Amino acid sequence: MYVVCLVLAAAPALPNAPNVLEEHRDVQQSITYSRYGHTVRLDALPSARWDDLAQYLADTTPEVLHFAGRGTPDGGPRFVTEDGGEAPVALDGLRRCVTAATVNGLHLLLLNACWTAHLAKEFSDVVPAVIGWQAEVADVHARGYARVFHRNLAAGESVAKAHTTARMMLDLAGCTSPPTLRTSDGRIPEAHFLIGPEARSVPRQEPLSLRYQQCGAHLRKPRFRPPPPQF
Repeated sequence: MYVVCLVLAAAPALPNAPNVLEEHRDVQQSITYSRYGHTVRLDALPSARWDDLAQYLADTTPEVLHFAGRGTPDGGPRFVTEDGGEAPVALDGLRRCVTAATVNGLHLLLLNACWTAHLAKEFSDVVPAVIGWQAEVADVHARGYARVFHRNLAAGESVAKAHTTARMMLDLAGCTSPPTLRTSDGRIPEAHFLIGPEARSVPRQEPLSLRYQQCGAHLRKPRFRPPPPQF
């Protein structure tokens, strides 16, 4: 089983905030109805503050860390504040959290928010695979990408193929600034899977019974013998 942590860090009281609850629903359904969805656990941090993420990563190491919310140009992703607003998280602190999680088994970081491509490039030195958006992104495109990407990952596809399929969906939707996939040195995204071979069950084959192992002799039709002549 691999674990996905969905960080829902958006303040719903703000105008034009991404609908992270709908994104949570999309991801949950995509994983549930995928081929190997039963081998995936989805954790969620609703209305996440920076300390929620720090506490979660101190207790659990997910294989996938998915941030859903808003980004900051040349800054960090924005978390909910105590007064109900939002503010970007300190990049040095986020870098330490992500580095510690990667040492313990974090494989994929999905920054599903605007202006996160620079973070994807930076964190790819630590995390095996990171995805971020170069510019501002429409909420419908961010949610659509997340839905297709997680569905294909949970269906057994590689990170690279799941990303490529989700980007093709964005092309059909008219998205002109799709997200980019960054990988650390020595990593081949086409060979990077979240569903391991131990989770890919092979249908059990019943052995042939003895009567069916005798060259099918019992299935042969009797040879036609004409009746003896009558005198």
